[in-house]
Amino acid sequence: MKPQLIVFILWGALCSSICLYAVMLSSMTFAPSKGEAKSFGQVIALAACSAAVLSFFLRQLLLGGFASGSLNLDDPAQRGRFVAGNVVVFALSEGVGVLGFVNGTLSNGRGDSWLPYIGLSFLLMLAHIPLPSRFKPAA
Repeated sequence: MKPQLIVFILWGALCSSICLYAVMLSSMTFAPSKGEAKSFGQVIALAACSAAVLSFFLRQLLLGGFASGSLNLDDPAQRGRFVAGNVVVFALSEGVGVLGFVNGTLSNGRGDSWLPYIGLSFLLMLAHIPLPSRFKPAA
């Protein structure tokens, strides 16, 4: 199986899991809240922003050679780097959605506590979509 197809299947599965987080949070029933966890929400926001920035940095670091043409998918070691690099970038992007799920659960399902994270996670996944034009083989 081609590495591009493997990466695209992984990307699609992770995008659908982000949608599943949103469906679960919007359909769950929560007990009335007794207090707010504001400080923990700020930690989650900082972690989400850090993961978002790190996803772009690591995409350039791990996969930049494929876009520039200095790396190609004909070498098995480089194919492994291609798949692993994409998995790392996708995991960071989806991790923002996981943080939103955690924050939404801790905030008794309030939409303003999880919806920005789920939205950012989905936008990150769209920004990191594994289009063939991004990974052109070396000439």
